[in-house]
Amino acid sequence: MRNNFISSIIVSTALFTGAAAQQYVPTAKGSKTELKFTYHKDDEAIKCSLGVIKGKINFDPKKLSAASFDITIGTSLLNTGITEWNKTVKSESFLNTAKYPAIHLKSTSVTQDKAGSIVYIIHGNLTIKGITKMVNIQFVATPLGTGYIFRGGFDVSRQGYDLGTKDDKLDDPVAMFIEIKADKR
Repeated sequence: MRNNFISSIIVSTALFTGAAAQQYVPTAKGSKTELKFTYHKDDEAIKCSLGVIKGKINFDPKKLSAASFDITIGTSLLNTGITEWNKTVKSESFLNTAKYPAIHLKSTSVTQDKAGSIVYIIHGNLTIKGITKMVNIQFVATPLGTGYIFRGGFDVSRQGYDLGTKDDKLDDPVAMFIEIKADKR
């Protein structure tokens, strides 16, 4: 009887551990987020790296119905490499990092681009400056050790999120790139 009880605990623990294996957390090393602003006049691009990525990811390519992304990207440590641009992008007219210190992405579902593909799509809500809009973000999930690297790029409407003004000579939309190295929780 005692052996059956111990066997039940071992099997239950294995099942619980297997379910938890789908949960991942972003790591600071190997993760990055960039915004790319382009002057429409001369196609000069300004890249802006954002801050720390935090959150939780549930992902198993065989169980996409249970997949989810809940990611926060800090904005207060952003860096364009140009002091004046750092001030501009942090200002009230752009990201307003004093009032809105983070960008938030929360999925409503995750699907595969097509059968057998390594490309997936996050369907969800992106919140910038307190403004939330539906997005569909294509990404690639690459297994790495005990986790994944998730890479995706998409366009963000400057006007839709109140980023800058029409007179600032920057293109709309802004390109956003996210690379998240995530390890098992």
